[in-house]
Amino acid sequence: MLKSYLKIAWRNLIRHKSFSFINIGGLSIGIAACLLISLYVHYQLSFDAANTKKDRILRVSNVIHTPENDNINMALTPELLGTTLNRSFPEVQTAVRFAPTKGVIKLNGQIFKEDDVYTADANIFDVFDYKFAEGSPAQALTDLHGLTLTKTAAIKYFGKGSALNKTITCNGKLYHVSAVLEDLPENSDLKFTILLPAEFYKTTSWLQDDFSVYTYVLFKQKPNATAFEKKLAKFSKETIQLEFNKIGATKYYVEFNTEPLANVHFSVGKLGDTPKGDKQLVYIFSVLACVILFIALLNYINLSTARAAERAKEVGVRKVNGAVQASLVSQFLFESFFVTLIALVIAIGLSLAMLPLLNDLLQIKISFFSSGFTFLLICGLVLASSLLTGLYPAFVLSAFTPVAALKANFKHAAKGLTLRKVITVTQFVVATVMIAGAFIMNKQINFVQHRSLGYDKSQVLNVSLPDDSVALTRLPAFNNALKQMSQVKGTSVQSGLNVDNGGQAKSTTMVTANGKKRELMSNYFSIDDKFIPLLKMQVLAGRNFSEQMITDKKQGFIVNEAFVKQLGWKQPIGQPIKGMEHEGHVLGVIKNFHYESMHNPVAPTVFVYTGPKPAAVLVKISPKYLPLVKTAWQTWFPDYPFNYEFIDTALNDLYKKDVTSIRLFNYFTLLSIILACLGLYGLAHLIAIQRTKEIGIRKVLGAALNQLLVLLAKDFVKLVAIAAVIAIPVTLIIMNKWLTSYAYHISINWWLLASPVFVILLISVLVISYQTIKVAVTNPVKSLKSE
Repeated sequence: MLKSYLKIAWRNLIRHKSFSFINIGGLSIGIAACLLISLYVHYQLSFDAANTKKDRILRVSNVIHTPENDNINMALTPELLGTTLNRSFPEVQTAVRFAPTKGVIKLNGQIFKEDDVYTADANIFDVFDYKFAEGSPAQALTDLHGLTLTKTAAIKYFGKGSALNKTITCNGKLYHVSAVLEDLPENSDLKFTILLPAEFYKTTSWLQDDFSVYTYVLFKQKPNATAFEKKLAKFSKETIQLEFNKIGATKYYVEFNTEPLANVHFSVGKLGDTPKGDKQLVYIFSVLACVILFIALLNYINLSTARAAERAKEVGVRKVNGAVQASLVSQFLFESFFVTLIALVIAIGLSLAMLPLLNDLLQIKISFFSSGFTFLLICGLVLASSLLTGLYPAFVLSAFTPVAALKANFKHAAKGLTLRKVITVTQFVVATVMIAGAFIMNKQINFVQHRSLGYDKSQVLNVSLPDDSVALTRLPAFNNALKQMSQVKGTSVQSGLNVDNGGQAKSTTMVTANGKKRELMSNYFSIDDKFIPLLKMQVLAGRNFSEQMITDKKQGFIVNEAFVKQLGWKQPIGQPIKGMEHEGHVLGVIKNFHYESMHNPVAPTVFVYTGPKPAAVLVKISPKYLPLVKTAWQTWFPDYPFNYEFIDTALNDLYKKDVTSIRLFNYFTLLSIILACLGLYGLAHLIAIQRTKEIGIRKVLGAALNQLLVLLAKDFVKLVAIAAVIAIPVTLIIMNKWLTSYAYHISINWWLLASPVFVILLISVLVISYQTIKVAVTNPVKSLKSE
């Protein structure tokens, strides 16, 4: 029987090549897109899943509550927290800490910069399943002079031989390699290349270390996070609050929060956190995967039911010869399975070809056959696709009565026609929403990338300075060397403009407004008098800092418009102010400028004169002269790597994730259009063939080509209109919600909604016209004779 089914399925494919191409091509594209998106979604959802103890691990973060409720949500916690959890919380098996730091490596006269460096507790190996390539947990991080490398870092510095016990200088201190770890899985949230031994025991005060570590807690049993947070709240009130009270910060308090290890990768909105995934993006692409596959399946169902007339006589003959409905259903389901199987083979080939491009675009490493998930996904897609595409056509075709089937008086049944219209409208709605979404997303990203920032970002180089007081004594000489270059148009020594989207220093600012004393949490910049003119910022009131005014360096403050607005000052100049170890008066107000992503509103910002440990030098210079700055750096700071960024490039990088997401959405929108066009082409072709006799008769009676075009196109135009009525409000709801993630965004104009409808209408008319013209130019005699 299977052999018979296979022969019939194959003959149908060969006999109707165009419909076979449309069905198999559409399913292949739909399944391939679904495979790729599913692999990406699975990758994102599998972060830290390899840890065997993941269900018993929580990460602790905290919120610092302030008098003005401008609270600070931080991923980093006090160093003492880990010590306290190990000592005073019996439900805790062990708590471990990771403190992020930068690494300057010196080896064989060469200098290297390492970003992913952490100091960590020695017992981290009791919590996380790190695999050792060399050494053991007993050796790693137990010696204050021994560091731990990942395998890639070990090969980078010592080649492919053993790295154990070899020496290397990190941050000015000589270490030996005490252990080498296998490279961390790509889907690890906390990534590192070097681990340094910690000395957290030296910390004796809760407020001493300025909250500098990530704290992970392994529980003896699966934890009750709510109960644990209540205990932490009680502890904070009884212990940490006392330290706040001692320094006069009685209105401040710390609230600890927890999150399961599996959720840490999607933790957002916390200062000082590691790069995170976007859960909303995962949901969006999960829906996209289903939508694209859904369109492909609808095409198959639509064309299969539309071709019912061609299979009717076959069904009638088989039923007259004794075939029962069950055997016919089995045959049609097998045909669906056969088509799906061919489409799957092509889809796997497409997926393997496109996966490297996806990895490159998303900067990830997904392997097609890396886990059993791919096999399960393929099996699930084959089963679901076969059933979804086969069940309805199978029951429709097998349900024909022999007499009706042989007379072929069923093909204009309202039920089948209504279904095809519903399917077509659904495809038009999906395509319209996706095209409109693509238009709006691209316009928004263009808006944020080209909106005025409030300063001149072009050709501004930010050179990071060493975090070393001795090295910084050479800063004036380095700065003077830059100023003497004719290619340099200006310099500024500052801390703050690192375009790190949340990396600015924060501190309490004490002011008086409307007769009341207030304490605001503000972003702080430490700048010199060259900063504002170098970036061409606009001073709205008062004046800039002056190097000649000694009082400016400890008593002068400049604030932005957002700061003035929050306080409600009508006359800000001369207002008393205190913060960041400065106390004095407001000298000037500058126009708001964007130094963070436009997802965030401009925050209240305060500027003080730069202190003895600035973080960077801004250099106004063309990129082509960068080697001159590097040469000067190597002259004055030969022991430190040259770490720099151009401000405009760094600002564009803030939207890297947005741009990548939109590019992916554009690609999948294009796929949905292609699938909708394939279905439309097939349906139009079928309708034109079914109405060949009618078109021939109308031509004989004198109908013009344009009348025939209107005759066949008007039904599709009506369907496009219905789709537009549904798609426009759906688009408005979805895209308005998406735009709220930006503090500054476009308004959705009418043309952004009308354009996609016009695109769909144009495609529909072109496809219908092509099919109509093909039939219309045929000799009517031949058309009527063939009928």
